[in-house]
Amino acid sequence: MYKVFQEINLGSPTETPNEGEYRIGLKFNDEHIPDSPFKVYISPSVGDAHLLEVAHFPEGNIQADKPSQFIVRRNGAKGDLDAKIIGPSGHEDDCFVQIIDQEEYSVRFMPRENGIHKIHAKFNGVHIPGSPFSVKVGKDTADPAAVHAYGNGLKEVKTGQKTDFIVDTCNAGVGTLSVNIDGPSKVSMDCTEVEEGYKVRYTPLAPGDYYISIKYNNNHIVGSPFRVTCKGDAKVADIGGQETSSVSVETVAKVGKANNSAGPLLPQFKSDASKVTSKGMGLKKAYIGKQNLFTVSANNAVDDYCYRCQHSICGNPWTKRTMRGGLYQTPRAQSVCSQLLS
Repeated sequence: MYKVFQEINLGSPTETPNEGEYRIGLKFNDEHIPDSPFKVYISPSVGDAHLLEVAHFPEGNIQADKPSQFIVRRNGAKGDLDAKIIGPSGHEDDCFVQIIDQEEYSVRFMPRENGIHKIHAKFNGVHIPGSPFSVKVGKDTADPAAVHAYGNGLKEVKTGQKTDFIVDTCNAGVGTLSVNIDGPSKVSMDCTEVEEGYKVRYTPLAPGDYYISIKYNNNHIVGSPFRVTCKGDAKVADIGGQETSSVSVETVAKVGKANNSAGPLLPQFKSDASKVTSKGMGLKKAYIGKQNLFTVSANNAVDDYCYRCQHSICGNPWTKRTMRGGLYQTPRAQSVCSQLLS
């Protein structure tokens, strides 16, 4: 086994590459190495853009056809700021940028449709820190509890063989679907839209355990993270620490068919992450080598619902509430649920 190190320069003193996405192909004996060609985004010279910071950015859901604004502070940077907003349909509108004083801008925008919008703010043609910013317009109808995943890609897989799984988003509303795969090697991964939701395909290159996290609007779906065991010979030279591969898409509304029986049956209940509370010193200051604690309370974030037997706890003699607000089932309830789920 041997290693080759080589420095590759993009451009030269007499030729500067243009801003945009480039593909870099790396071959060994005329064959592409894993993950080649690589996608590289070339950004222009940063200049003073990194000095700018955003304040009073709108939080929570905002309404379509109503103006909103935020503040951008110069912090001594010299130049011009411009911004635009891009809706989920791809429609672009310019933001109204007004100079408040020598150190602050006011950026005003008015979204025209519901969904996830992106605000691109540039200073002297360069994105400021955090740009593009995501803005959610309209009522949040996404329900992560209604999303489920299934397929061979969530079971045992083999190195070098492409596999896939389906993320069913029917009746889950519109949201952001993100998939992260952590394992002994990076994976070649893509996501395509299908009738029932989205198909994620990936190819593991090294044996071992892979952990697949699937989130909908930043909330784990049922069963996530999934542990998938990969067997076979390594397809890469070096196997070191954990590698992460990820993909993220903005979903569209999907409506399931009445006779669609793919995937597990899920209870119809709503969760509200905004009602989850957390506190403790572990969220403020932590120390290496010492136990750091914090608590998370979700008592008010989910309906009073028994997931396993799919009965409301109200009036159900088989399911009882514990002193701390949790749920447990009597042996009679477990017996009935087992019959229902078999």
